[in-house]
Order: sequence, then C-alpha cells, then structure tokens
Amino acid sequence: MTNAKQALSKKTNGKPAPQDNVRNLLMSMKGEIKNALPQYLPTEKFIRTSLTAINSNPKLLACSPQSLIAAVMNSAQLGLEFNTPLGEAYLIPYENKKTGITTVNFQIGYQGLLKLAHNTGQFKRITAKEVHDNDKFSIDYGTGEIVHKPVIRGESGEVIGYYAVYETKEGGRDSFYMSKEDAENYGRTFSKSYSSGPWTSNFDAMAKKSCLIQVLKYAPKAIDKPELGQAIAFDNQVFKASVFDKETGGITYDIDYEVVSEEEKAKDPKTLQVSDDDSKSKKVDKDTGEILEDDFFSDDFVPVGENE
Repeated sequence: MTNAKQALSKKTNGKPAPQDNVRNLLMSMKGEIKNALPQYLPTEKFIRTSLTAINSNPKLLACSPQSLIAAVMNSAQLGLEFNTPLGEAYLIPYENKKTGITTVNFQIGYQGLLKLAHNTGQFKRITAKEVHDNDKFSIDYGTGEIVHKPVIRGESGEVIGYYAVYETKEGGRDSFYMSKEDAENYGRTFSKSYSSGPWTSNFDAMAKKSCLIQVLKYAPKAIDKPELGQAIAFDNQVFKASVFDKETGGITYDIDYEVVSEEEKAKDPKTLQVSDDDSKSKKVDKDTGEILEDDFFSDDFVPVGENE
C-alpha cells in the first residue's frame, strides 16, 4: 500500500512541490521567527497560519524564497498575522516586469495598524471612519476637533471621504482627513498592488488605514514599543531579501524603493501620472525604507495637543 505521506506529498519532475519548499524554509527559520515574534503570539500558531495563507495563493509560492521569508519575518517582528480574515497584514505577489522575478509586497491592514497603536498603551482613543455624502461633517485643523454626525434615518449617501483621529492619555490629540479622490490617488501612487490587493477587495479599510498613517506621523513615539513606527516605515514595501542577526535579534531588509513603475502606469491608465521630475524627487529613508510622502498632502496645518 502506498504510504499516506508519499501520496499527499506532491512532486514535480522529481523535485519537492513548492508547498514543501516553503514549509521546509519556514521550519528552518523557526528559531529566528520565535526570536522575532512578540511573546503573546505562539510560534507554532504563527507558522501554521503562515503556511495556510501561503499555500492558498499559488502566486505567493512562485515568489522568490528570499523575498517571501523577508516579508514573513517582517510580519513576525510586528506580531501580525497575514492574509487571514483578521485583516492585520497582507503578503501580495509583485512581478517586476524588468527582471521577470516575482517578489512580495508587504501591506499593513487597517486592523493591524490599530492593533499596533493600541499595543503602545499611549492612546486613550484612536479610530478612523468613513464620511458619507449626507453626513454632517466638519474638521478644524487648528484645534484638531472633528464634528461627525451620521444620518440616523434615511439614505447616508455614497462615501466621500475618510478621517482618522487620536487622543493620547496625556491629552494630546490630532486628526487627518482625505477625500475619496485623494485616497484613490494615494493608493495608486504608493501601492504597487493597488489594482490586485486589498485596495481592490476592501478599499474603505485601506483608505482609513492611510489616514491613520498620516495622522500617526505626528503622534508621540513610544521608545519601548517601536513596532508602530516600523509598521508605518515598511508598509507597501517590496522585499527582496532579509538578513537576521542572531546576536542582536535585528533584521536587515533589502527593499525595492521604486514607487510605481512606468510599465504599471502604462498598464493602468487610472494610475496617477508622475512626471520624470516628480519621480526623481521621491524621497526615501534608506535606514527605515519609508517613502517620505510629505509632498503628497500639502496642507500646512500645525499638529495640536502636545503643547496644550
């Protein structure tokens, strides 16, 4: 009788199936994954859910192993499970048209960003909401105050914008708003997987997450809880490889800093067209991998709260 394990193990041309390769890769990195994970997230559970998520997407199996493990390690370091119904984070295949190599695009989910913010323990309140056409809504960047009264009866109307607001336990607060059109342009500009990832399947959540990222740039940073800052820095990055330092527990990432390629802009006519001069002026923090997006939103409001 054929051994059950042999029957279940799929082979291609005498070589292990991609699923087996990924499993072996993750198991070989088990120690490093354990060191990267926060204490509240069991290693076995993280590896199990990671394998389930990867095996359910054939395109992820086709990604370079170096980029795949880099994205997995980043997710582990942040303590977020990816490609699950929780919506904490996403690993999305990205094919480089120039090299023909498929690598992994890592995106934080709305729920993942909220989770990391709450984990800092410094926020009394942090949230993001949709604004509908018939809602009563106003925002004052001078005071950071928002008035939002949704329609109680009748039609709310279409979503026209999004906002995020936070208040720290010390009393500091700030808010940020973007229209739906701004959110669309933001996603097209800074997400390589805009037309195939969570921006397509759950646009509202990604737009709210984008508002949170913008407003949290001005929030006080918790030195003992660096995960939130790391999440903002690594969101929407395409990983090529990673190096894990066993002595320090640190992870060094090799990142593709290109925002949106010319091929992608030609393929998607709705993509925000960036001139050559604009693309050359894109600023990237080489230490964190963060694309510095300050020029995208040109409002001159002064963050409020810390000096009140």
